[in-house]
Amino acid sequence: MQRNSTKMLKIYIIFLLLILIYLCSFNILNLINNSPQEIIPSNRTLGFDHIYVIGLDYRKDRREIMNKQISYLNLDAEYFNAVSKYDKILHKFTNANPKLTVGQRACYVSHYLIYQTIIEEGFNSVLILEDDVDFEANITDIMADIHQNLPESWDTLHIGHCYEIIGQPVGSSSFPNKLYQAVEPQCSHAYAVSNSGVHKLLKSIDPMNALGPIDYELSIRVKSKEIISYSIHPQPIIQWKEGNPSDVASTSHYPFSLTNSTMNLLGLINANKYPGEWM
Repeated sequence: MQRNSTKMLKIYIIFLLLILIYLCSFNILNLINNSPQEIIPSNRTLGFDHIYVIGLDYRKDRREIMNKQISYLNLDAEYFNAVSKYDKILHKFTNANPKLTVGQRACYVSHYLIYQTIIEEGFNSVLILEDDVDFEANITDIMADIHQNLPESWDTLHIGHCYEIIGQPVGSSSFPNKLYQAVEPQCSHAYAVSNSGVHKLLKSIDPMNALGPIDYELSIRVKSKEIISYSIHPQPIIQWKEGNPSDVASTSHYPFSLTNSTMNLLGLINANKYPGEWM
């Protein structure tokens, strides 16, 4: 009887040890899979491989404001010097659509060059920002949630836009900012492109044969379903225009707002609702 009790006790102890080993192994693997080395870079680039901020190198005013926001939000972003309307490279595109202003041609070429750079660098996904944007203060949490719902196959994701029609909802979210199928997004101040999306765009757009400004080119390809595109409503990244003259187009005011503006929190503007312009 005592021998059987001892045997059962040994079996029980071995069983507990096996459970303990399993739990320890599971926790170690979980820590490895969710280590700061894996999480932090993804959060700092909002779930994309890279963030490019397009801006003219002489617009120090914009860059100073962007730097403050990037630092506050703990983002990792690289500046991409935009083509100026005074840049000699535009001479190559003198036969481009005459209806485009010089500034619009410069903007078009800037985005086209960044597409080429994305291919050269081998990025799978890149967030492209223009240097006059304001963020929801919880943009990192918003984008983490969006990525949970974003289908595996996508070409462009319009995080910031203007006058976009709300399409069919995609997935579910506990945040007010939800994912939808894009319909006809306008403006190019905050959108992401996948590697497949960049290849499609480079094959179909050409600065020498531009149909319109770059955001129009993107919009018609989304509308025709030439590219697989999604948008976020309400948009968590908007353009700020108060005392911020455009280098691209004349002003045509429109009001957009954020729930919790980063620029407000930093004391960079007096309100989170301000006039803007259609780039």
